[in-house]
Amino acid sequence: MALAMISIAFVASVASAHAIVGVRARLGRPLPAIAGSAAVRMSVARDSFSLVVLGDLHLEDDMTAHEQAREDCLAALRELSLLDVEKVKRLRQQPAGELDVAELELLLDAAREGELLDAQLVSLGDLGRKDIRHEPGDAGTTKCFADAKAFFDGFGSLPLNIVTGNHDLEGLDEFDTDASNLQAWLNCFGLEVPYWSRQVARRTLLVGLSTTRFRESPFSSHEVHISDEQIAWFERTLESHPAADGWRVLVFSHAPPLGCGLRVLQGVHIRNGCAWLNHCGTPAQSRAFLKLVRAHPQLKLWCSGHFHLSHDFEDSLTQVDGCTFAQVGVVGPKSTRDSRRQTRLVQGDSNGLRMYTVNHHLRDPLTNKALTRLDAEVDFADGRLRMAHGSDDYDHADWFSAYTPQDADGCYLAAPSGQVACTESSPESICWWHMADGKTLGVHDGQLVEYDAETLSPLGIVVQKDRLHGRQVVVVNEGKAVILVDERAGEEPIIEVVHPNDDGSYWRRLQRNKRVRQAEKAREKLAREWLEQQPRYRARDSASNSA
Repeated sequence: MALAMISIAFVASVASAHAIVGVRARLGRPLPAIAGSAAVRMSVARDSFSLVVLGDLHLEDDMTAHEQAREDCLAALRELSLLDVEKVKRLRQQPAGELDVAELELLLDAAREGELLDAQLVSLGDLGRKDIRHEPGDAGTTKCFADAKAFFDGFGSLPLNIVTGNHDLEGLDEFDTDASNLQAWLNCFGLEVPYWSRQVARRTLLVGLSTTRFRESPFSSHEVHISDEQIAWFERTLESHPAADGWRVLVFSHAPPLGCGLRVLQGVHIRNGCAWLNHCGTPAQSRAFLKLVRAHPQLKLWCSGHFHLSHDFEDSLTQVDGCTFAQVGVVGPKSTRDSRRQTRLVQGDSNGLRMYTVNHHLRDPLTNKALTRLDAEVDFADGRLRMAHGSDDYDHADWFSAYTPQDADGCYLAAPSGQVACTESSPESICWWHMADGKTLGVHDGQLVEYDAETLSPLGIVVQKDRLHGRQVVVVNEGKAVILVDERAGEEPIIEVVHPNDDGSYWRRLQRNKRVRQAEKAREKLAREWLEQQPRYRARDSASNSA
């Protein structure tokens, strides 16, 4: 009996090795060595897989909640285990010579992984704590990466698949360049490049895309920027795994792509120009991802974080051209924007996907187990996303999401000329129109907003609420110009023409590069300290204060 078991283990090991080599050959390059040698243990002969998808991690000083969330995820995996216990029992009773390679491999994997069979871990980045203290452990520091890796190692045998978030390159005190900051991240997680693909089941591929700049961002440092190199690699990867051959591709990035329809907060990420992948890039760069979705029906799921919002909103799951987009929540108490602490759990096979939420903030009163719920299912046969329950939505001001125009929403102005909105008489006005130059503008939540002309996704704020308050928005000659009219001052109205930017867009880049802002503050501090040491300036300052 012992000899038979040794034979099974030996043959299965050989079979696994051949399977791994086959995966590498199909991907055209070595698989990234994430989480050690366990990273390539999943059988590609089987259909089913499980994924634990963690949103923005943001480690905290007190890791109790994070550690509990990790145990919640492992418990949910065991509860929804893909291990077919009865089948394994039957196979163990058969002579080794009667088993094929797939059956031998299943026995080996079942013995090694148990109830966590065919499960993987995905992290969407933003590993470090939210508050910057200018010390090791801050977001983007080597210590932060090491601490995060130790946390991920606590998931045991689950292979880690990880992408960068914007805060992962924020180690400004430790690294002078984005390249050196990124290299430290790569070194910690054993990667050669920050993007990757991994086959996790028969004809099922995971793809990860990472942001690669923070200091070099022309505007908001928190824009999640996917380089042209990555986009080209992504397109080649899709072309080599076509839908015609039965492939299904699942994508993971820190921020979502433009046009996905996920909820985004107008006062945070839209205002700062960092909501979407390549938000501040050219239209071709920002629209590249949805263009690929429309061209490649094998794209079935796209998971992203970045917004720190829960799965309880109606638009936390959306579908565009057959691809389901999923918002992924956070586990840290200091990170959540809506008090929910949640993790996505995704299971799939050749028939479709099942999307679960592990609710770390909701627990069974008797067992103290986190409550896991089924959110939705995706049927690959008809491509439909079927929701399993309603949404616990918010409609108050704190969670007022950015408005996305629709073709038949009743708010479109076909040929506007004259006043289109007055924020004093109608502060809740919603309308949108096309300018003569092809740009799309609208009024929403008391602000003048620009939308992407192709996807109608919100791009940014043109005129903020405080400046627009009490003014009329007037469109001249069917979109040749926009003016703001203020008649409150007296008989003579005050008129301001809204000019486009140099690149032709209208939305204002309100958040500037963080490193530039820090350098300005440092110079101002230095100047103040120097002035305080100069008697002539101190005397003048004292005289002006006494006057």
